[in-house]
Amino acid sequence: MTAFSSIQRGRATDTPRFAQEQDDQEVLSEFQRLSDRQRAMSRDQLQAVHRQWFGPQGLFATFCAEIERLGRQAPALDDLTRLGSARRRQEAELAVAFALAQSHRRGAAHNPFHGRHREALCCVIFDESGAYTLVERYAAYEAMRQADSEFFIKLIATTRGVVERRIVFRGLLEHFDRLLPLEKSIYPGAYRDVQLAHLEREEGLYGPLKLEDSLVTLFETVSPMDLLKQIQSPEDPLG
Repeated sequence: MTAFSSIQRGRATDTPRFAQEQDDQEVLSEFQRLSDRQRAMSRDQLQAVHRQWFGPQGLFATFCAEIERLGRQAPALDDLTRLGSARRRQEAELAVAFALAQSHRRGAAHNPFHGRHREALCCVIFDESGAYTLVERYAAYEAMRQADSEFFIKLIATTRGVVERRIVFRGLLEHFDRLLPLEKSIYPGAYRDVQLAHLEREEGLYGPLKLEDSLVTLFETVSPMDLLKQIQSPEDPLG
């Protein structure tokens, strides 16, 4: 897959910053193109690439081990020297500081990709233009993992003290639908159908779950417990 091979070649160009210089529509268009390219691959091909990137001996695991062992002198950071401007080097150094902190070689550092939309992060991680260094792609991956983890924590919080699970199964479906084909390739083939069946069973017991927006968006302003209270209150339906 070209996304993987572009990292292996170590290209890093002076392309403008992705999330700051592209609007939401441009990000979604690029994400759709990336998804279409992956969708053209077979499941076996996708799983093989997934192992190359995210497996225990994959690209990011190897990168982390090298940073932990060699710190700022790691060859995995050599592609920073190919950046053509001081601005791009400064941007990449923010990701370096984060990676060193993750390996306990430096004090805590902010992830420069924190807070970006999942689609934008995917476009950095799987960028095929050579615009990003490996350390930036690693930082984007860690930002995505952290955001996914926080989302699942909020989903689980909606199960405390109640027996219904409508929000949980809706959230699992929403998350799965946002994944790239590469990410979906490691899930069981019937995963979505199973979660949908669970949601339909819950809605049969407790009524249709009507929400005014996606759970990702709602959780930005509403706590899990407040959301649960709203869907249970007939006087204050959410949607």
